[in-house]
Amino acid sequence: MNDNKSSPAKKRKANDGRATADGAHVVNTSSNTNDGGGFLSSWFGYFSGQRDASSGPSRDQNNTSQLDRMEQIMMRVEEKLATVSSLESRCEQLEKKCSSLENILETTTQSTKEHINRKYNSLCLHLDQKCNSLESRLKTKVDTVHEKVERLLKLHEYNEMLIKNQSWEYSAAVDTTDDLLSNGYTEHEASYLAETAEELKDMTTKMRRGEFPSVETYGDDGKGIYIEMYDSGPPLGYALNNELLPHWQEFAAALKQVTPAINVLPDNCESFVELYFVQLNHEAMKLIKEALIGTPFQKFVFTSNDNGDGVPVGMSVDAIIDIVESNRNLRKLEIARNRIGRDHIERLCSAVYTHPALVELEVFNCFEPGIGDTMLTSLLTSDDLKLEKLVMFSNNITSGVSTVLADFLATNPRLKELVLEEDNLNDSDVALIANALRSNTTLRTLQLDENNITKVGKESLRLVLYDESSLNAAADSNHICTVDLGWKAFDVYNSHEQGQINRGRKIYSLLSSRNETMSNVQHFGNIDLKILPIMLEAVQKYATNVDDPKVKPLSIVYEVMRKWGVGNFET
Repeated sequence: MNDNKSSPAKKRKANDGRATADGAHVVNTSSNTNDGGGFLSSWFGYFSGQRDASSGPSRDQNNTSQLDRMEQIMMRVEEKLATVSSLESRCEQLEKKCSSLENILETTTQSTKEHINRKYNSLCLHLDQKCNSLESRLKTKVDTVHEKVERLLKLHEYNEMLIKNQSWEYSAAVDTTDDLLSNGYTEHEASYLAETAEELKDMTTKMRRGEFPSVETYGDDGKGIYIEMYDSGPPLGYALNNELLPHWQEFAAALKQVTPAINVLPDNCESFVELYFVQLNHEAMKLIKEALIGTPFQKFVFTSNDNGDGVPVGMSVDAIIDIVESNRNLRKLEIARNRIGRDHIERLCSAVYTHPALVELEVFNCFEPGIGDTMLTSLLTSDDLKLEKLVMFSNNITSGVSTVLADFLATNPRLKELVLEEDNLNDSDVALIANALRSNTTLRTLQLDENNITKVGKESLRLVLYDESSLNAAADSNHICTVDLGWKAFDVYNSHEQGQINRGRKIYSLLSSRNETMSNVQHFGNIDLKILPIMLEAVQKYATNVDDPKVKPLSIVYEVMRKWGVGNFET
């Protein structure tokens, strides 16, 4: 680069130096902190120096005019710069305000959001409650309407049945005893045929009219069909039963169309069919079975006059199982004096397990030795057993099932009543059962009458129901089950339906008996303090039941309090 050619910046610097050296103007830039102001002041000093250094009037005037204009320009620039500085300050303030507003807005937004969420959740909860309430009310109304409609439909079906039966007439001839005697029947046979035919006609007529022929048997608690015939003597012959077949046909036809009459019964009225010692040949049995298939009776009783000679005298086991399997409304089933073989057990037990409503099963005198054990074992080892009452009366139940029975009772099943009367259980079996009752809190009744049970077995049961050896033992006894041994019933220990009341009575009875000799304290060494409230409650509740009026309740309270040092008994 040519050194003789100086850049504008260098020239400006040289001029600035010259102006300062000539002493025409000294510009003090340190007094102005504004960068723009210092720059302008420098330029102003420069031009002032130039003006002083120039010569000639015209040139001075020209320079003065230029400097004036320059000064005006510089002043306007300085004003602009001051305005810019003010604007920058205001911008900073606005930025701070914006930041503050953003924080306020964020806080307000979060608060508003939370408030909206609370309001929304509250509204949703309120709407859910309203919807649930409306749904419940609507469901109740719908159920009520449904029940009314269903009831009206049932009444309509019942009326249709009555209208249909208005033109019905009993077609079978009913012979008198004399007519039958003249036809060669014996007096016993003629009497049986005449009475049975008349009874079947009466029942059939009532069913056709929508009535139940055996109202007097149950009163208002149940309505149904009850037939009881001869319970002794040899089975009647085929010809004799064949004579009654037309009457059984009429009866079965009426029975088959009785469902509308069952459907209009009150909910608390039990519908039933009970056949006691009714002798049926194969044709008649088949008619009755087909009539009962699917008919919604709640209770069936089939008691046959089985003398063990193989002659069919009532409903067969297979027919009974068919009826049970078809009836989903059945709650109670009783089979008596009808030989149930090993080949029937699996199917019968399956019908009991799978039935949705059956809760009571009574089987009386139906098994040969050994078969009853198989039946009971099959029932008790099923996880699906829903029975609340089980009667195995006179079925040759032996010690072979005692372990299974005890294990079953120890699991607290739904069973509330168990009847094992007239079986072959002994003291060892009873000991196992008694041990199971220690943990059982569901069985309410146990009947063991007419078994091989001695005083040893009786004592093992008594200790379970009321162990007087200590207050702890008395408190831990079984308080809900009553045991009937025929010659000795233990219902006195658990006579109240509430176990807690029975427990309190036992504790009070033990305390009062010991109080006669003031010996309670010497037995308190191993008493759990948790029993104290129960003892005091028992004394308060059952003081009026003390057998010996000489025992004062306050005397028992004194002994109890002295044991744990409650209060000051010293004078």
